[in-house]
Amino acid sequence: MPKHDFFSPKAISNRIKAKGLTKLRWYCEMCQKACRDENGFKCHQTSDSHLRQMRIFAENPNAVMHNYSTEFEANYVETLSRRHGTKRVHANVVYQEYIADKHHVHMNATKWETLTNFVKYLGKSGQALVDETEKGWFVAWIDRDPAALARQAALAKKRKHDMDDEERQRLEIKRRVKAGGGGDAAPEAGDMSERSAGDVVRVDVQAAPSGFVRGGASGARPNARAAAFRSDSPEEAAPAAAAKKPSMLDELMQGQSSKTPPDEPKLDHWLHADIVVKCVNRKVADGAYYKKKGTVLRLVDDFVAVVRMNDSGDELQLDQDDLETVIPAVGKRVKILNGVGRGLVATLVAIDVDDFSVAVEVESGPRRGLARRGVDYEDVSRLAS
Repeated sequence: MPKHDFFSPKAISNRIKAKGLTKLRWYCEMCQKACRDENGFKCHQTSDSHLRQMRIFAENPNAVMHNYSTEFEANYVETLSRRHGTKRVHANVVYQEYIADKHHVHMNATKWETLTNFVKYLGKSGQALVDETEKGWFVAWIDRDPAALARQAALAKKRKHDMDDEERQRLEIKRRVKAGGGGDAAPEAGDMSERSAGDVVRVDVQAAPSGFVRGGASGARPNARAAAFRSDSPEEAAPAAAAKKPSMLDELMQGQSSKTPPDEPKLDHWLHADIVVKCVNRKVADGAYYKKKGTVLRLVDDFVAVVRMNDSGDELQLDQDDLETVIPAVGKRVKILNGVGRGLVATLVAIDVDDFSVAVEVESGPRRGLARRGVDYEDVSRLAS
């Protein structure tokens, strides 16, 4: 019987019928052929091309099913990410959009029997956030594209460098004054205004340090910080000099010098490898890793590191602004991140909750046995086991 002409009504009708989706029971996944009825499907099963494909499947059925499962997973996640981004959407809505393609990989050819099992797999593998409601399962894609993470890290680093040194110093002084409590600083500033008009003020310049040069017409260059104000009143002369309290600036400088001598100043960056850190940025993966702990695997630069999360095992590239240190229990091992002994392993001796600091003792190296007190929380972190 001759075939119908290409523009005949019968040929046009056949093309219209073949354009849409057919019944799944009459679709051959191995041959990617859709039959319109049961008789056509039986004829296809006896064809030579179908029998060749079935022999290939019989040789290694697990490998064929694995390939179909991988392709189905990749296409479903691609549909979810491209059409909905990180928005929360019903899982069946995404599936209907995915099967709109006539030659898609059908779920009955994969290792998942139902869409519910597949959605649970996406949640366990960390590719999406899944939750079950009365209306069914909902999914939200987690964006872990290295390029997107790199862009976020670059923007954070740019913002960090845009802040000038003066602003950083101002914020650091403000933070230290707030932590130390500036209760005694205000009376110090008003000492001169509280004195009576009849008191005579004399400036006593102490001997200049050895670093200053004397001689010639220039004379001596006294150290301004060595000058002290005192009154000529007999009843105030001795007690005032003995009972005068140091200013808040002197206390801060003294504390800073005791923690970090000039040969080992504090740096702007504190990231080290093999330490445990905690993610404190809610915007990372829409809060999926907020307050989650991880281990620093390696450093990309001084301010960026690759962190492997402890719960999921995912590796993320994060800026140090997105992380904070982890303080373990007393007796555990830590790594000193800043100041004296930077990079050395030590033992946590004590924790001062009121001062937000700890005491550590260096375990090895040239500074073995060195004990440090008053180390800030952000200068030490738990050592990864």
